[in-house]
Amino acid sequence: MLLIKNLRLPNFDTLTTSMGQMLIDGDRIVKIGSSIEAQAEVLDADGKLILPAMVDTHTHMVQSLTKGPLDDLNITDWLKKMLLVQWQLTEQEWYYGVLLGCLQSLRFGVTAINEMTYWNQIDAVAQAYKDAGIRATFGIGATDIAENEQVKVTPLEENLRQAEYLYNTYNGKGLLRTSVAPQGRPACTPELMKALHEFSSERGLIYHTHLAEGISETRKIRERTGRGEAEELNHLGVLDQRTVLAHSIWLENDEIGLIAQSGATVAHCPSTNMKLSDGVCRVSELLQSGARVAFGCDGEASSANRDLIREARLGSYLQKVTTLDPTVLPASQCFKMLTVGGAEALGYKDLGKLEEGCLADFSLVRTDDISTTNQARILTNLLYAGSGYQVDSVFVGGKSVMFEGELLHHDINKVMDKCESILDRVEYLLR
Repeated sequence: MLLIKNLRLPNFDTLTTSMGQMLIDGDRIVKIGSSIEAQAEVLDADGKLILPAMVDTHTHMVQSLTKGPLDDLNITDWLKKMLLVQWQLTEQEWYYGVLLGCLQSLRFGVTAINEMTYWNQIDAVAQAYKDAGIRATFGIGATDIAENEQVKVTPLEENLRQAEYLYNTYNGKGLLRTSVAPQGRPACTPELMKALHEFSSERGLIYHTHLAEGISETRKIRERTGRGEAEELNHLGVLDQRTVLAHSIWLENDEIGLIAQSGATVAHCPSTNMKLSDGVCRVSELLQSGARVAFGCDGEASSANRDLIREARLGSYLQKVTTLDPTVLPASQCFKMLTVGGAEALGYKDLGKLEEGCLADFSLVRTDDISTTNQARILTNLLYAGSGYQVDSVFVGGKSVMFEGELLHHDINKVMDKCESILDRVEYLLR
């Protein structure tokens, strides 16, 4: 057992903290209180803030290798160049790209991710998740409509075979869970969208897809079907509480209601939405309607970001400035979206919370940084003035994967050196 003393425990409702202790047995939190007596190994947190697991609800990890070269492009050109590189990566390059992304996530206190990946080199991808020690829900980005010349079209039956392989090989193995992940209605036929939903429903898996990210793509769907993208997914019967909808920008008013009624979760990715000039997700209206919303960092080729705290700050500011209402998406709401909201979207009932019986996934955060003075306001100052770089130590399932700023199971300098050599080839491919 592990007893952590001198913790600053957060209350996200009141945005206050109190001093306390937490006892861990195996991978679970067994007791939280002001004083705990137990025969256990003792860790003195020295007044650090404890945050429950943060969850990235939409990402593409291998894009850690294309952060930088694809800057300042519109989404159409960006997608073509990103895929041009991606299809030419070797098994080892895929492994290191995903490993780098996962280690960055852990460094910022993110212990669970929801990844839309690709079939090529899938075993190397899964190995990277395992070696990183992160909780990963992952599915193949399925498509059977070519949006451009770089898109690889896969027949419906092959997409189902790939989903079956993932499920049989990796689902429930260690920290891994599988999903289905159709790219989105512009890239998928109705038959594929429905077939993958049936597959996921039968197995209780997450159904992860892009929704209404680009205005031109959304307009094309309306021209073809007479429906917006969310209306179309509702028409196809694929919207439910296991559905995760990345981006969800170009929605009509009635579509916001449909998402709320379905119980689906919107994965809000503000950095990508702004950097690619996709548009602004109407998060405040979604929340007011009763819809569930969480945060995602997306791929670094578009967001250039794995710091989920920074993502939440940008998301909050973006809603405030577009609505001209400083009270929307307040810090209390943001912290819940970062933690329990994301965990529930991925089907976890025992993650993202500091409660007895829950998984012991959490981070210890330094509160002595010059940017976050005023200990009485540490939570709001962390969100609005701090960053994930203040995360000091990270635990997954009761075991430390980063301690006092050092990743314990990887020589990060060697990983970075390996990735730098890969990046030389990426730059060459983009010439």
